[in-house]
Amino acid sequence: MENEKQRICSFYVSDWHLTAMLLPFIEEKVEKGETLNTILEKNITYNMKEILNRIQLKEKIKEKILEIDWKNKNLIKYGEIRKFMENATKNQKKVIILIEGNKDRIDYINRNIDKWMQKQARKLKRKEIMIINCYEVSEFNQSLQEILDNHDKILNTSGIHEIEEIYAGYIRKRA
Repeated sequence: MENEKQRICSFYVSDWHLTAMLLPFIEEKVEKGETLNTILEKNITYNMKEILNRIQLKEKIKEKILEIDWKNKNLIKYGEIRKFMENATKNQKKVIILIEGNKDRIDYINRNIDKWMQKQARKLKRKEIMIINCYEVSEFNQSLQEILDNHDKILNTSGIHEIEEIYAGYIRKRA
């Protein structure tokens, strides 16, 4: 099996919405013992703590969610992304990378991840890599079609879906 890369997009209107929208997905992955790695433009630690204090979840799951690094990281340069990806993929068969920020920043980070993955293709065999790009709604109005075309699926509060399920009438423009 070759490595499998899946790119998922998500949209949010505020830091609170981002946190609440991601929580069901994160809870599911944490319960399965999967590791989530983050490259965030904003620090959402406070939001995550507040939401977790207000909902009913097993304490062990809450603790594991809070162990995830919810602070902002200014990782943009290739060397920084390379180190981040080396750590994220070390001893992991399934790698989940959550990226949040404006479209230009997300695109730049994704290009550096792709560049790193191409250079590491042999080492990444048998790994699943899921990249979740989270865009703030006010940031992308003119680029929605382009964003959707560059992703395999979409994540919202009810989970991961085919883009066509969420955006009726959407027609993919890429091959």
